[in-house]
Amino acid sequence: MSFSVNTNSNALAALETLNLTAQSLTSTQRKVSTGLRVASAADDASTFAIAQGQRGDIAGFQSIANSLSLGTATLNVALQGAQTISNTLNEIKGKIVAAEDPTQDHNAIQNDISAFINQIDSVAAAAQFNGVNLIASNSTSENVLSSLNRSGSTVSAASITVNAQHLDSASLGIAGINVANQGAELQISGSVNFGDHDTFSLVAGSVLDTATNTLTGGVTTTFEFVNSGTETLTAATNIAVSIGSGLGGTIAALNQALLQHGFNASFDTAGNVDITSAAGNISSPTYTAIGAAASVTATTLGAGSTTVTALNTIETAINSVKTALSSLGTASNQIQTQSNFVKTLTDALTNGVGDLVDADLAAESAQLQALQTKQQLGIQSLSIANQGPGAVLTLFR
Repeated sequence: MSFSVNTNSNALAALETLNLTAQSLTSTQRKVSTGLRVASAADDASTFAIAQGQRGDIAGFQSIANSLSLGTATLNVALQGAQTISNTLNEIKGKIVAAEDPTQDHNAIQNDISAFINQIDSVAAAAQFNGVNLIASNSTSENVLSSLNRSGSTVSAASITVNAQHLDSASLGIAGINVANQGAELQISGSVNFGDHDTFSLVAGSVLDTATNTLTGGVTTTFEFVNSGTETLTAATNIAVSIGSGLGGTIAALNQALLQHGFNASFDTAGNVDITSAAGNISSPTYTAIGAAASVTATTLGAGSTTVTALNTIETAINSVKTALSSLGTASNQIQTQSNFVKTLTDALTNGVGDLVDADLAAESAQLQALQTKQQLGIQSLSIANQGPGAVLTLFR
């Protein structure tokens, strides 16, 4: 054994051990303070890269959860509005049935019906959440962000489409319901189409003269059936109606023209076209055949008799709202199911990342105590080793 004051191998060994202990102690203290076993790429590059990718997906799914919550709220408002409209339509149906009784005050009933129709328009316009309305006349379909689909390194977003349901009175076809005023009927038999330049005239807004019990006054509107939109009408004030390839197509074009000019038209159970006007009574319905026409007769419907038309119209509207409620309800269930899945998936991803990078604090606590003890022992060992060169002095006494 040799003694040297220049090189203290024992001290160097003790110092090396102490440095290693200090490094381990720093690593363990970081794990304890952060709660992470892998806090950076330096700790475990591959694990950290995987964890970062999953954290990105988790952030994306959290945003999706917010989008689904917004979609749920929007749908709930739309469903509530549609339900209110459905209930109101049932009220209108009850009023129309009451109007079948000739002893009822049809004007009072009509006032109630008009108020209900206005209420429907108000509900349809107000049923919006965050500026999105699914049941208004101008509503459009909405895409609700629902998922992130990953295929390898490629990620794409998926959406749930919620179809708009137009539940205002005009879209439902109930805007012109009138059980107080006299209407008209276009009675059609056979399947031969209308002829070129045939005309159909109505006088709307006629007033009942109680002395003579006749309708007087009003504004005449004439519809003219033509094979081509470029044909010259027999009167400049006539309204052109395109003749379709079949009788049904022509009737559809006539109904559209009637609606555009203040009339409400619908088919009754016999297939005839029943017509009412918001302007009031209709009188003098006249059909004039010039070409090879179908068998058509124009006739009047007495005051209150238009309840047959109104009943058919309101029944169609009720069925339309039923379909809308079914569609909105299905979309609501779909979004709720997806929302539950996204929450579960986010929790699973979070747990997975935790398993990858979280530290076992119980184990790290035990390790910390062991390293602190080793550090104290290392310091003690270094102190003893540093005293070694001093022993050489005794040789020179």
